[in-house]
Amino acid sequence: MAAPDALQLLRSSIAAAKTPLLTTASDPSEADAKRTDSLVEATHLYFTHPSPQCLPLDTATRFESTNPDTARVDLRSIFFAWQQKDVPVPEYISRAAELDKQLPEGQKVRNLVFVERLDLITWLEGASEESEYIKPIEGASTLGDAVNRAADVAAGAAVPTVGGSGVGVTQTAGGRPVKVIDARLQAIYSGERRLGDHNTVLRGIKPTVGNNILAVASSSR
Repeated sequence: MAAPDALQLLRSSIAAAKTPLLTTASDPSEADAKRTDSLVEATHLYFTHPSPQCLPLDTATRFESTNPDTARVDLRSIFFAWQQKDVPVPEYISRAAELDKQLPEGQKVRNLVFVERLDLITWLEGASEESEYIKPIEGASTLGDAVNRAADVAAGAAVPTVGGSGVGVTQTAGGRPVKVIDARLQAIYSGERRLGDHNTVLRGIKPTVGNNILAVASSSR
Protein backbone atom coordinates (compact mmCIF):
# COMPACT_ATOMS: atom_id res chain seq x y z
CA MET A 1 0.00 0.00 0.00
CA ALA A 2 1.37 3.41 -1.01
CA ALA A 3 2.25 5.82 1.77
CA PRO A 4 -0.26 8.66 2.19
CA ASP A 5 0.73 12.00 0.71
CA ALA A 6 1.13 14.51 3.54
CA LEU A 7 0.32 17.61 1.48
CA GLN A 8 -2.78 16.11 -0.10
CA LEU A 9 -4.00 14.91 3.30
CA LEU A 10 -3.54 18.39 4.77
CA ARG A 11 -5.29 20.05 1.84
CA SER A 12 -8.29 17.71 1.93
CA SER A 13 -8.56 18.07 5.71
CA ILE A 14 -8.62 21.87 5.42
CA ALA A 15 -11.27 21.66 2.69
CA ALA A 16 -13.40 19.47 4.95
CA ALA A 17 -12.92 21.89 7.88
CA LYS A 18 -11.18 19.12 9.84
CA THR A 19 -7.78 20.56 10.60
CA PRO A 20 -5.34 17.87 11.83
CA LEU A 21 -4.17 17.85 15.43
CA LEU A 22 -0.71 17.80 16.97
CA THR A 23 -0.09 14.72 19.07
CA THR A 24 2.65 12.76 20.81
CA ALA A 25 1.19 9.43 19.70
CA SER A 26 1.93 7.46 16.55
CA ASP A 27 -1.16 5.28 16.97
CA PRO A 28 -4.41 6.89 15.76
CA SER A 29 -6.32 5.18 18.56
CA GLU A 30 -4.25 7.09 21.13
CA ALA A 31 -3.74 10.31 19.19
CA ASP A 32 -6.71 12.23 20.53
CA ALA A 33 -5.88 11.40 24.15
CA LYS A 34 -2.29 12.53 23.64
CA ARG A 35 -2.99 15.67 21.66
CA THR A 36 -1.01 18.84 22.34
CA ASP A 37 -0.86 22.41 21.13
CA SER A 38 2.92 22.53 21.23
CA LEU A 39 5.06 21.91 18.16
CA VAL A 40 7.94 21.35 20.56
CA GLU A 41 6.23 18.43 22.30
CA ALA A 42 4.40 16.97 19.30
CA THR A 43 5.93 14.18 17.24
CA HIS A 44 3.06 13.46 14.84
CA LEU A 45 0.18 15.13 13.06
CA TYR A 46 -3.13 13.36 13.58
CA PHE A 47 -5.51 13.38 10.60
CA THR A 48 -9.14 12.45 11.14
CA HIS A 49 -10.10 12.93 7.47
CA PRO A 50 -10.71 10.93 5.36
CA SER A 51 -9.68 8.24 7.86
CA PRO A 52 -7.76 8.37 11.16
CA GLN A 53 -3.99 8.27 10.66
CA CYS A 54 -0.84 9.78 12.14
CA LEU A 55 2.12 11.09 10.17
CA PRO A 56 5.49 11.95 11.72
CA LEU A 57 6.20 15.68 11.72
CA ASP A 58 9.59 15.05 10.13
CA THR A 59 7.94 13.54 7.04
CA ALA A 60 9.47 15.04 3.89
CA THR A 61 6.79 16.55 1.64
CA ARG A 62 6.61 17.29 -2.09
CA PHE A 63 7.07 21.00 -1.40
CA GLU A 64 10.55 21.96 -2.58
CA SER A 65 12.04 25.23 -1.41
CA THR A 66 14.40 27.33 -3.51
CA ASN A 67 16.75 27.25 -0.54
CA PRO A 68 19.17 24.37 -1.28
CA ASP A 69 19.55 23.68 2.44
CA THR A 70 15.82 22.99 2.78
CA ALA A 71 15.03 21.43 -0.59
CA ARG A 72 12.19 19.17 0.57
CA VAL A 73 10.28 20.89 3.33
CA ASP A 74 9.12 18.69 6.20
CA LEU A 75 5.56 18.40 7.49
CA ARG A 76 6.40 20.31 10.69
CA SER A 77 7.45 23.38 8.70
CA ILE A 78 4.46 23.10 6.36
CA PHE A 79 1.98 22.90 9.23
CA PHE A 80 3.68 25.77 11.07
CA ALA A 81 3.46 27.95 7.94
CA TRP A 82 -0.25 27.11 7.72
CA GLN A 83 -0.80 27.98 11.39
CA GLN A 84 0.87 31.35 10.79
CA LYS A 85 -0.91 32.08 7.51
CA ASP A 86 -2.58 35.25 8.79
CA VAL A 87 0.44 36.87 10.45
CA PRO A 88 2.81 39.33 8.72
CA VAL A 89 6.10 38.02 7.37
CA PRO A 90 8.29 39.60 10.10
CA GLU A 91 6.17 38.01 12.83
CA TYR A 92 6.22 34.64 11.05
CA ILE A 93 10.01 34.75 10.91
CA SER A 94 10.23 35.84 14.55
CA ARG A 95 7.96 33.03 15.75
CA ALA A 96 9.91 30.49 13.71
CA ALA A 97 13.17 31.65 15.28
CA GLU A 98 11.65 31.43 18.76
CA LEU A 99 10.35 27.93 18.06
CA ASP A 100 13.72 26.80 16.72
CA LYS A 101 15.35 27.70 20.04
CA GLN A 102 13.20 25.05 21.72
CA LEU A 103 13.45 22.34 19.08
CA PRO A 104 16.33 19.84 19.06
CA GLU A 105 18.86 19.86 16.23
CA GLY A 106 17.47 18.18 13.14
CA GLN A 107 13.92 19.28 13.86
CA LYS A 108 14.25 22.99 13.16
CA VAL A 109 11.42 24.80 11.38
CA ARG A 110 12.29 25.72 7.82
CA ASN A 111 11.42 29.31 7.01
CA LEU A 112 9.65 29.79 3.69
CA VAL A 113 10.25 33.00 1.79
CA PHE A 114 7.25 35.22 1.08
CA VAL A 115 6.38 33.84 -2.37
CA GLU A 116 6.79 30.24 -1.20
CA ARG A 117 4.54 30.72 1.81
CA LEU A 118 1.93 32.53 -0.29
CA ASP A 119 2.04 29.78 -2.91
CA LEU A 120 1.68 27.07 -0.26
CA ILE A 121 -1.25 28.71 1.53
CA THR A 122 -3.05 29.42 -1.74
CA TRP A 123 -2.73 25.77 -2.73
CA LEU A 124 -3.70 24.39 0.67
CA GLU A 125 -6.83 26.56 0.72
CA GLY A 126 -7.86 25.23 -2.68
CA ALA A 127 -7.63 28.63 -4.39
CA SER A 128 -5.10 27.16 -6.82
CA GLU A 129 -4.83 23.72 -8.39
CA GLU A 130 -1.14 24.05 -9.17
CA SER A 131 1.93 25.13 -7.27
CA GLU A 132 5.31 26.14 -8.58
CA TYR A 133 6.99 24.51 -5.60
CA ILE A 134 4.95 21.32 -5.16
CA LYS A 135 6.22 18.45 -7.26
CA PRO A 136 3.52 16.22 -8.80
CA ILE A 137 2.92 12.77 -7.43
CA GLU A 138 4.89 10.31 -9.53
CA GLY A 139 2.75 9.00 -12.39
CA ALA A 140 -0.14 11.37 -11.69
CA SER A 141 0.65 13.75 -14.56
CA THR A 142 0.90 11.01 -17.18
CA LEU A 143 -2.31 9.39 -16.00
CA GLY A 144 -4.11 12.73 -15.93
CA ASP A 145 -3.04 13.55 -19.50
CA ALA A 146 -4.24 10.17 -20.74
CA VAL A 147 -7.61 10.60 -19.06
CA ASN A 148 -8.02 14.10 -20.48
CA ARG A 149 -7.18 12.97 -24.01
CA ALA A 150 -9.61 10.07 -23.78
CA ALA A 151 -12.33 12.44 -22.57
CA ASP A 152 -11.66 14.81 -25.50
CA VAL A 153 -11.94 12.03 -28.06
CA ALA A 154 -15.07 10.61 -26.42
CA ALA A 155 -16.65 14.06 -26.51
CA GLY A 156 -16.01 14.27 -30.25
CA ALA A 157 -13.31 16.91 -30.12
CA ALA A 158 -12.00 17.31 -33.66
CA VAL A 159 -8.61 18.71 -32.74
CA PRO A 160 -7.41 17.85 -29.23
CA THR A 161 -4.53 19.84 -27.82
CA VAL A 162 -1.59 18.82 -25.73
CA GLY A 163 1.08 20.74 -23.89
CA GLY A 164 4.36 20.11 -25.63
CA SER A 165 7.27 21.70 -27.39
CA GLY A 166 5.28 23.48 -30.07
CA VAL A 167 4.92 20.70 -32.63
CA GLY A 168 1.86 18.81 -33.75
CA VAL A 169 1.67 15.04 -33.41
CA THR A 170 -0.70 12.46 -34.80
CA GLN A 171 -2.59 10.03 -32.60
CA THR A 172 -5.10 7.35 -33.46
CA ALA A 173 -8.68 7.49 -32.23
CA GLY A 174 -11.16 4.82 -33.35
CA GLY A 175 -8.78 3.65 -36.08
CA ARG A 176 -8.51 7.12 -37.63
CA PRO A 177 -5.58 9.53 -37.30
CA VAL A 178 -6.33 12.54 -35.12
CA LYS A 179 -4.17 15.65 -35.38
CA VAL A 180 -3.04 16.81 -31.96
CA ILE A 181 -1.89 20.43 -31.75
CA ASP A 182 0.27 21.88 -29.03
CA ALA A 183 -1.81 24.02 -26.65
CA ARG A 184 0.42 27.06 -27.12
CA LEU A 185 0.11 26.86 -30.91
CA GLN A 186 -3.65 26.47 -30.61
CA ALA A 187 -3.79 29.65 -28.51
CA ILE A 188 -1.79 31.50 -31.16
CA TYR A 189 -4.00 30.24 -33.97
CA SER A 190 -7.13 31.22 -32.09
CA GLY A 191 -5.79 34.74 -31.48
CA GLU A 192 -4.90 35.47 -35.08
CA ARG A 193 -7.01 37.97 -37.05
CA ARG A 194 -8.29 37.12 -40.49
CA LEU A 195 -6.62 39.37 -43.04
CA GLY A 196 -8.42 40.02 -46.35
CA ASP A 197 -11.80 38.92 -47.65
CA HIS A 198 -12.79 35.71 -49.39
CA ASN A 199 -11.86 36.96 -52.90
CA THR A 200 -8.46 38.12 -51.72
CA VAL A 201 -7.72 34.72 -50.23
CA LEU A 202 -8.73 32.94 -53.49
CA ARG A 203 -7.28 35.27 -56.14
CA GLY A 204 -4.58 37.18 -54.30
CA ILE A 205 -3.98 40.91 -54.13
CA LYS A 206 -4.33 42.83 -57.42
CA PRO A 207 -1.00 44.40 -58.45
CA THR A 208 -0.84 48.18 -58.14
CA VAL A 209 -0.22 50.02 -61.42
CA GLY A 210 2.08 53.00 -60.93
CA ASN A 211 1.08 55.02 -64.07
CA ASN A 212 -1.69 56.95 -62.33
CA ILE A 213 0.61 57.75 -59.42
CA LEU A 214 3.23 59.18 -61.78
CA ALA A 215 0.58 61.25 -63.59
CA VAL A 216 -0.61 62.79 -60.35
CA ALA A 217 2.93 63.57 -59.30
CA SER A 218 3.70 65.26 -62.63
CA SER A 219 0.57 67.42 -62.58
CA SER A 220 1.38 68.73 -59.12
CA ARG A 221 4.69 70.18 -60.24
